[in-house]
Amino acid sequence: MSDEHSAARASRAASSADPVAAQHPSTPPLPASALSVRLLAEAERSLLAGNLVMAGWLCEEVRQVAPDSPGALHILGLIAEQEGRLCDASRLFRQALASDTGFGAAWLSLASLHRSSGNREAALLCCRSALLIDPADRDGWYNLGNVLFDDGCASAAAEAYGRALRIDRHHDSAWHNLGIALHLAGRPEAALAALRNAAVYRPDNPSTFHQIGVVRFRAGDLDGALRAVERQARLDPAHLDGSLIRLLAIALRDAGRTGDAIPITALAVAHQPEDVDLRHCLGMLHLAIRDLSAAEAVFRATLCHGPADPFALNSYGVMLNGMGRSREGARLLRRSLLLHPGNAEIHSNLLLTLQYDGSLGPADLKRLHAEWYRRHAPPETPPTHPEASADPERRLRIGYVSADFGQHPVGFFLSGVVLHHDRDSFEVHCYSARRRSDALTDRFRHMADHWHEIGDTDGVELADRIRGDGIDILVDLSGHTANNRLRAFVHRPAPVQATWAGYVGTTGIPTIDYLISDPRQTPDGVDRHYAEGIMRLPDCYVCYEPPPYAPPVGPLPALGSGTVTFGCFNNLAKLDEASIALWSTLLRDRPDRRLMLQTFALDVASVRDAVTARFAAHGVAPGQLDLRPAAGHVGLLQAYNSVDIALDPLAYSGGLTTLEALWMGVPVITLPGERFCTRHSLSHLTAAGLPGLVAEDAPGYLARAEGLAADLGRLADLRGRLRDRMSASPLCDSAHFTRTLEAAFRRMWRDRSQTMPK
Repeated sequence: MSDEHSAARASRAASSADPVAAQHPSTPPLPASALSVRLLAEAERSLLAGNLVMAGWLCEEVRQVAPDSPGALHILGLIAEQEGRLCDASRLFRQALASDTGFGAAWLSLASLHRSSGNREAALLCCRSALLIDPADRDGWYNLGNVLFDDGCASAAAEAYGRALRIDRHHDSAWHNLGIALHLAGRPEAALAALRNAAVYRPDNPSTFHQIGVVRFRAGDLDGALRAVERQARLDPAHLDGSLIRLLAIALRDAGRTGDAIPITALAVAHQPEDVDLRHCLGMLHLAIRDLSAAEAVFRATLCHGPADPFALNSYGVMLNGMGRSREGARLLRRSLLLHPGNAEIHSNLLLTLQYDGSLGPADLKRLHAEWYRRHAPPETPPTHPEASADPERRLRIGYVSADFGQHPVGFFLSGVVLHHDRDSFEVHCYSARRRSDALTDRFRHMADHWHEIGDTDGVELADRIRGDGIDILVDLSGHTANNRLRAFVHRPAPVQATWAGYVGTTGIPTIDYLISDPRQTPDGVDRHYAEGIMRLPDCYVCYEPPPYAPPVGPLPALGSGTVTFGCFNNLAKLDEASIALWSTLLRDRPDRRLMLQTFALDVASVRDAVTARFAAHGVAPGQLDLRPAAGHVGLLQAYNSVDIALDPLAYSGGLTTLEALWMGVPVITLPGERFCTRHSLSHLTAAGLPGLVAEDAPGYLARAEGLAADLGRLADLRGRLRDRMSASPLCDSAHFTRTLEAAFRRMWRDRSQTMPK
C-alpha cells in the first residue's frame, strides 16, 4: 500500500486510486490580508498543476507579508517533499506546526513523511494529533488507517477506514483500502462488499478490480476472479499482476478450463514481454490443450528472454520428449538441472526421458537413479516404526500414493485391485495428488476405505501425515513420472514401502524396499540392477480392467481393403531409429502395406513431416504412412478397427497400449530387451497365452509379422478370439490378481515383522 504524490496532498479535493494513498485537506484560509489569501490559493493551484517554481514563488510572496504563515510553510514543505528534499520538508512542516499547532493538514503531511521513511510510531502520533484537532477529519481517519495497515493491524485499519467513510461515504479510496484490510483480516465477503462500493464510486480504477480478483481467487471463485481481472485488463492491460495471472491460469487449467486461461495470459504477456514466468505459463497452457505448435513457439520465445530459466528449460524438454525428440529434450533437462540442481522434479523428468535412450543399459540406469537419491534424500536417517505391531497376520493398512487415480494407465491397472481387496485383511488408503477428477477418480473415491486429497503436499510434510495415519505398507504408483511423491518416500513414512505399476524400473531409492514385478519383466539374475528388492508376482505384474465404453472388435480391415495395415499407437518418444529401420523392412517396396501411427504429437505438421522424413530415409513412401493425432480415448480404441497387426517399439515397449490393442483384437509383435521398459509386452502377451508373438531377435520379429500378414484367414480368426482370450486370462481377472498381490503384501509384512520389537 503506497502514498500518493505530495502535490495532490495539498488539496482535499485531490484523491488517489492507488491503494492506501494519503490525503490532506486544503490549506485553510488564514486570518491575513486578502492578498495573502489569494496568493496561497494560487500557490495551491500551481502545486496541483505541477508548477513547483510558481507555487514556491507565490509562497515566498506570502511570507513577505506573513513570515510565519503556516499555509505557505506547508506548501513549501510539500514542494520540498516532491523534489526529494525530505529533511527540508520535515523542517518546513514542523515550522508550520510551530506557527499553528492546530493546523491539521501539516500534521497529516508530517505523518505521511514519517510513514514513507518507515517511522510508523511517529506517523501514528501525527495522525492522532490531527484527529484531536478535528475528530471529523475524513482524511485524518483515512491516513490513520494507512499507518495502522502498514503496522500489520488490518482490523484496526479497517475500523479507521470505516470512520472515514461515515464522514464521507463517497470516498472511493477509503472503500478500496477498507476492502484490502478486511480481506487480510479474514473477512472476504465484507471485503468484496467494500471493493464493490469502491468500483461504484470510481469505476475506472483498475486497482480495485485487481483486488476483487485477488479476493475472489483466494475464495476459490474462479469465474469471479476471471471477470474481475478481465475488467482490470480493459482499463489498464499494461499493469496486470503477473503473479495473479499465473495463479489464476494454473487454477483454470487444473479445473479443465484452459481455454478460458489462455486469452488473459496472452494479453498479459503482450504487455509484459520480459516476464519469463508469464511466458512459461502461457506455454504450459498451450501444452495442456496439446497445441504443441503454439507451445513450442512460446517456449522458444521464453528462452530467448530467459535462456537460463530452469523451469522453461524443463517444460520445453519434457515437451520435446513427447514429440519424439528425446535426445534434445534430455539435453535441455540436463541444462535445467545444472541451473537448479536441488530440484527433484526436474531430476525425475530427466530420468524418465533417459528411459527412452536405447543406448543406456540397466547398470547405467541404476547409477543415474542412485544420483537422484544422493541429491534429494534427507541428510538424517529416516525414522523407524517401533510403534507398529509386529503381528505378521493382523489386518494391514495399505496406502496407495499417486497423481493418476483416473483415466490413466495406473488408473486402469489399479481400479480392479482397490475394488477386490479383502477388507477383512486389508484397509485401503488412497493418497491422491490428481489435479483433475474424472469418472474413474470418483469411482476410486468411493471404493477406497479412506480417500486423502494431498494437493501439493510432499516431502516431510506428507511423510508425517502418512505416518500419522499408521500406514503399514506404502505403495508408490508413480516412480519418476509427473507429480510423483518420491520425496515423501525418502523419509520412510511406513515400515514397508514398495513401488509398482507406475514406472519402468528402479527408482534408485533404497528406502523403497520392494519393486513389484513378475518373472518376465524382471527375470532371475537382474536383481543387482535395482535399488529395491524384487517381489515377483506369479502371472503378471499388472492386471487390466477394460473401459466399459470400448467399442466392439470390427472385422479384419485387410480382408476388405486388400492392404495390410500395421499400427503403433505409442507416444513418439518410443519411436527409436532401430524400430523405424525394422518396420521399414516390412513396408519398403510393398504398396499393399501401410503403417498407421496415432498419438497426440502427430497433430503438429512439423512433427508429421519429421516422422515421414525418418521413414523416407529407409525407403518408405509417404503414401504408406497414415499419421493421425489422438482423438480421445474412445476414438483411439475405435482406430484399432483400422489396424491388422500392431508393432511394438524396441527401445520402450507398450504397456497399456499393448493391452488396448489386444482388447481390440489386434495382435502385437514384440522384441524384449534387457531393460524393464522393453519388457512390458512380453509380460502381457505371456499372461494372455500368446508367447508366439514374442520374438527372440530382429529376424524373428520380421518373421512373425510377415507370417501374420501372409495368412489373413488365420489373422482374422485370431482377431475374433482375442478379446475372449484376454478376458479369460490372468490379465483381466482382477479378483485373482488382487489375491496374488495381497499374498505379496503379506510376505513383505512377515519379513518386516521379524525385525520389529515383540
